[in-house]
Amino acid sequence: MSRSPQLGYNHNIPHRGRLYHVQTEDSGVDKAHIFTHAFYDGTIIASNKVSYDPEAGVEDLDQHIIGLMQESHKAMIRSLRRGEFDEKIVKYIGEHPEAPKDGGAPKQAAPAAKEQQDRRPERRPVPEPREVERQGPPMTPGHPGPTVDPTLTHPAFSSREAQAQVAASAGGQGPKRPSRGPSRVRRRAIGGIGGRGVKADQAQKSKIGERRDVVVGKFASEHQAQLDDEILALLREE
Repeated sequence: MSRSPQLGYNHNIPHRGRLYHVQTEDSGVDKAHIFTHAFYDGTIIASNKVSYDPEAGVEDLDQHIIGLMQESHKAMIRSLRRGEFDEKIVKYIGEHPEAPKDGGAPKQAAPAAKEQQDRRPERRPVPEPREVERQGPPMTPGHPGPTVDPTLTHPAFSSREAQAQVAASAGGQGPKRPSRGPSRVRRRAIGGIGGRGVKADQAQKSKIGERRDVVVGKFASEHQAQLDDEILALLREE
């Protein structure tokens, strides 16, 4: 009988505009517990604990534990997809980006809160005009305003070399500006390290719930292939 815990399951499950992570782990026969959690961005949405008897008279204890893990894992996914955790998600994370599949409209804001949003913020009253001190003599028609003395300039711009460069640039004979680089740069395809990535048209045509590379977790146990197919079928049905 194996004393090490069974390898767990990890899947990314789409639900109402977000991608949640469902994880199931075995604590080993010494503690004899199975834990399943649903996460979003590090926040636990729901948890489930299953206990088993390591001394149970079963033909293959390892397969018995694996079966319990898979059932707990799929039950958590079904509960998430059916909206059983929606209120808790709104409380701890925020409103769902998408409406439920049954066509129900998202909850409307309370009338008082909506009225508060529509109300324009109060502004300070416009100050009364006041007398200001006159700054210099008034301007009169036909007389130009104050100008900057052209003799007062930076020494760097008054040198003959600088003036020659300015004149050459004005005549289109100055030095060319540095190149901004090649106009066409070949970009690496989107995707993982060493991967060819996913084309934009494929990403638009394929639903996220049908993409094995998104739903299936990074770390997979040797007996997870069949479970992956079952979960993908589950997502297509709901």
